[in-house]
Parts: sequence; C-alpha cells; structure tokens
Amino acid sequence: ELNDTNMFMVKNGIVYTPFADACLPGITRNTVMEIALKNGITIREKNLSLTEFYTADSAFATGTMGELTPIKSIDGRDIKGDDTLMKNLQELFRAKVTHLCENF
Repeated sequence: ELNDTNMFMVKNGIVYTPFADACLPGITRNTVMEIALKNGITIREKNLSLTEFYTADSAFATGTMGELTPIKSIDGRDIKGDDTLMKNLQELFRAKVTHLCENF
C-alpha cells in the first residue's frame, strides 16, 4: 500500500485487495468494495505478494484524487492481462460519483 492510495489486483475474475491492517481503509477503497459486492463482482481481502501482482490480469490503485488508476507495470514488468473487470469497476465508480454529485 502507499501513503494515500490502496491497491487492488484482478486475477481469474476475482478482485483482490490487501487487508487494511497496514494502511488506512480508505473511503475510495471501501466504495470500490461496496460497488463490487452490489454488482455481483467477487472481491476478497487477502495479503498479496509482489509475485501475485506480477502475474495479475490487471491491477489498479484507488484514492480520492485518482479514483481508480490502472497500474500498467510493477518493477519494470508489464501487466498485460485482461483489464475488462477493472474498467467495469471504473465505470461503476464514475456513475456512483456522478449520481452523488447530482443529488448533493
């Protein structure tokens, strides 16, 4: 985890994020988790190794300013898998934020 963002990875149709025991749980992180559950997307908290991120289908960071930001490489290793699920979560997140702003 980073000082102001949280990380997620997608592998075999499942979204993973590390437990929030070594970082703040994050509002954006929690929102992504809620959106996933509400939309039938399997999400699991799990302590993840760097090697697991290397072999992810996709990875992204979440934070207030960047919302859902794709991670394209880690340690110079490209993440070249299917990013469809991550893009779906981006769209669902954006729709939720837009709805909240319109009704504020």
